Amino acid sequence: MNYKEIVDYLFHLPRFTKGGHMENVKKLLEALGNPQDSFRYIHVAGTNGKGSVCAYMERCLRLCHKKTGLFTSPHLVRVNERIRINGEEISEADFVRLFHQIHDLAVEGVDKGWDMPTFFEYIYLMAMVYFREQKIDYGIIEAGMGGARDFTNAAARPYLAVITAISLDHVPILGRTVEEIALEKAGIIKPGIPVVTCTQKPSVEKILKDQAESIGAPLRIVSDKNIEILSHNGKTVDFSIESRYHGKCTLTLETTALYQTQNAALAAAALEEIWCRDNGHDFCKILYEGFKQTRWPGRMEEMGPGFFVDGAHNEAGMGAFVQTAARQFKGRPVYVIFAVAQDKDYSSMIRTLTSLPELAGVIVTEIENGRRCSKEEVVKVFQKNWNGMISSTYNIKEAVKIGLDMRGADGILCCVGSLYLAGSIKELAGGNQDDKL
Repeated sequence: MNYKEIVDYLFHLPRFTKGGHMENVKKLLEALGNPQDSFRYIHVAGTNGKGSVCAYMERCLRLCHKKTGLFTSPHLVRVNERIRINGEEISEADFVRLFHQIHDLAVEGVDKGWDMPTFFEYIYLMAMVYFREQKIDYGIIEAGMGGARDFTNAAARPYLAVITAISLDHVPILGRTVEEIALEKAGIIKPGIPVVTCTQKPSVEKILKDQAESIGAPLRIVSDKNIEILSHNGKTVDFSIESRYHGKCTLTLETTALYQTQNAALAAAALEEIWCRDNGHDFCKILYEGFKQTRWPGRMEEMGPGFFVDGAHNEAGMGAFVQTAARQFKGRPVYVIFAVAQDKDYSSMIRTLTSLPELAGVIVTEIENGRRCSKEEVVKVFQKNWNGMISSTYNIKEAVKIGLDMRGADGILCCVGSLYLAGSIKELAGGNQDDKL
């Protein structure tokens, strides 16, 4: 199969398995010589902010002249985005070569009673082999959706564990309450391995503390009180954090998203754990330069003047978007293109979105895959919660045209509800300079 045929094959494989195929992945990794053990494995799980935390950490490590591998999901435009070396996507030629290596091994494994890999397992296995080939120093590995049962948890001795904000998402698979989901995420905590997390709901913090204490894993919780917003001018956020060993660091993020300060602070604390063991660089200087240089596509990303794409795809993510929009666009009419996956709690997302005082109009559309929620159903929920102007179209390109016409000269247009929507709009726009990390 060539590159296009392989991508088509992968996209037709199952995406989610409740059991996670953990044993299957471990067997394949062992047959490959356990490539995940060839580098310092930084495991990042949580509900929101995982990709951003990974990106901040990766850029800072690169500034310290460390060779990095970055494994993230989902991709926005090209599947190659999920596997990067020093910020560069894997080439199509390497993608094809590694797929065939994994595929041939998997086919042989069927005779031994093994299962064929799912979509995510293929990409993960390919990434691990590629990272070993490239002789990276650090691999920053984003968990798919879970923790204990996630295939990325196959690494027995990670170098560091990081858990971002935990909230309700993927409820049918991970659990019906935030506490059940926290138990799943806590599964990445390993005996004796440092773990860093951010301020969580008290019941969630207790679960993480209990798990860490029970197996002797040093736990650090980064309090939101350590973050001070200094200025927010529409293009950047200036803020300071109190580090554990290096005093106060004053930092700048090239984003309008206030919620990224929490993700950056968590990344800083995780980096500080690494610094204590493996670095002699000026900590605050590296953070300043690394964070300022980091771009993570699809998170309050400005596609054009007054035209933003944000990947908010659950209630907590929508709350973070509303907080940023209410502060950043105060006094200006905000128009929103909205699409969502059927398995999300979109009623809660919509209630949160319609609490935005500046909301002036909504264009409902549909994501371009089988998980889409029909625009008719979404429109009904908006009408129950809001009396404003609502338009709808099946076509995302048409939705953008309607939104741009609606907002006029002074309004703001934002696209929210799904990372699939963010990816589709970025693809329509021909990508963006932010795609290169």
